[in-house]
Amino acid sequence: MVSRVGWRFLWGIRRNVSEQPWFYRCEKEWNAIAERLKQTPCPHCKAVGALIRHGYLRGFDESDPQRKTIRARRIFCSNRNRRPGCGRTFSVWRSDKIRRLSLTTRALWRFLKNAIAGTIAAAIRAVADYRRSDRTWQRLWKRFDLGQSKIRTALSAWRPPPELPADSSRRPAAHVLAHLQAAFPDASPIASFQQTMRTFFV
Repeated sequence: MVSRVGWRFLWGIRRNVSEQPWFYRCEKEWNAIAERLKQTPCPHCKAVGALIRHGYLRGFDESDPQRKTIRARRIFCSNRNRRPGCGRTFSVWRSDKIRRLSLTTRALWRFLKNAIAGTIAAAIRAVADYRRSDRTWQRLWKRFDLGQSKIRTALSAWRPPPELPADSSRRPAAHVLAHLQAAFPDASPIASFQQTMRTFFV
């Protein structure tokens, strides 16, 4: 049974889906979003008929360290030429990208799985091929650690946590990742979380 907090979260998800398409997985999904822009209300002013494409957000990540990749598409709520918009912009993100982090969701998933299986130091060694400093990985772990409550609330609203063996040595982070993998049993659970929940994982 979904708690009152869970129902509020689910209602927020449904409302956001109708108001603002935050994430897309592939070009086909992006094209579908772009084709509906004229019928989509602006998430800021709620005006319909003013949204237009407005370029890209690009950045580096481990998928191609030598070349910037598309991280998000920009949308402009046009207030020019007597259009009814507010003049503000927002982004529609690729679901495998993470805001303020030059790693993809697959790299983050690999790091977190190694961290809960052993130690943070061992996890850092396991992802040494991504060429990030130890301090970067430690900050990333802290971001995840601080966000566990939000992640669990979102996951619990989506589906109940899996049954886990009664092992007091398991860290809470291990329960979070087990719940995440049970909710999204695919190759990239974090990307699926972002796509479904319309929120960044960390």
